[in-house]
Amino acid sequence: MKHPFGIILLASLLGFGNTNWQAVAAEPAPAPNVPLEALQDFVTVYERVRTEHVDPHTDEELLKLALQGLMLKLDPYSVFLDAAATQALAEATTGSYVGIGLEIEPAGHHILVITPIDGSPAQQAGVQPGDWVTHIDQHSVKGLDHTAISNLISGPKGSEVTLKILRQGQELKFTMQRAQIDMPSVRSELMADQIGYLRISQFQERTAIELVRHMQNLRQNGAQAWLLDLRNNPGGLITTGVAVADAFLHQGTIVSTRARHEYGNMVYEADATDPSKKLPTLVLINRGSASAAEIVAAALQENRRAKLAGQTSFGKGSVQSVISLDEQRSIKLTTAYYYTPAGNNLNNNGIVPDHKLSDTKTGEDTLQKAIALLQNQL
Repeated sequence: MKHPFGIILLASLLGFGNTNWQAVAAEPAPAPNVPLEALQDFVTVYERVRTEHVDPHTDEELLKLALQGLMLKLDPYSVFLDAAATQALAEATTGSYVGIGLEIEPAGHHILVITPIDGSPAQQAGVQPGDWVTHIDQHSVKGLDHTAISNLISGPKGSEVTLKILRQGQELKFTMQRAQIDMPSVRSELMADQIGYLRISQFQERTAIELVRHMQNLRQNGAQAWLLDLRNNPGGLITTGVAVADAFLHQGTIVSTRARHEYGNMVYEADATDPSKKLPTLVLINRGSASAAEIVAAALQENRRAKLAGQTSFGKGSVQSVISLDEQRSIKLTTAYYYTPAGNNLNNNGIVPDHKLSDTKTGEDTLQKAIALLQNQL
């Protein structure tokens, strides 16, 4: 990815080290007509804070706090990214970064864990989807935005970070070491009765290409059906989600976006190629399946290409654009909503699977039930 970058379209959750992007040329914003009274209010409050707050702050620090506060109040996914956060986002497109591998969403006084990434320090330590982070290394997370949270969680490889977590009323503590996380987004295996198992843990730049390669190898080894596992997949680049869905479809709408401006309204259609060869398909989802993962699941379900099994998905139906401010800093701004082929926006609702399956701690029991469902289609 070259810098400076312009606008980057995301369909991913607020997280650490698992966001993918695509650069688009940024248009200069027109000069706004700022109400003078509101501007005077800002200047008055700013001066009071600068001169009277118990802890002194530089003008640079206060202006940065003002930017962070502006973004924080818009919606859960819009955020101001300083140089460190912008660089972390850039590194995440490759799927290689130093961190703990945790996708989160600030919510009220705590941070909601959407999912720990496969094989990450967070997953190995025992952090689970649905946990609530209350403290990071003794620091309360109340009121913190993405940048502040990222600064607390980030650190050099091998250093430790401790999370205090609430889980169903129980307070837990997890200490883990930050690690270099190199995560291929797709893995596969040929399972019983020639079922081709395809696990997508995240949507990186080359996920769709990797998926097709895995599908071709599995077919050469006798695969007669597909089990697509999107559990705990927090999302990623919207075009990657479209390409993954297209690997199973040969026609029909995959997803559409509706934005404030006409140029942000897009409709993505499947092309005639079909790497899946129309083999019977079952998709596994759970409450950690979000955003681009939901785009894939909804497209296959509503085009009647596959059945879904598992739990109702997370429910995120908005698109973020990463817009550069300069060569180092940027903002991640919600600029559109996405809609399923049937015209549904999944925000706060999620996708209801065709087959409800309980999600066990290891997930193995759920996987075996999914295999049994798919075997009935053969």
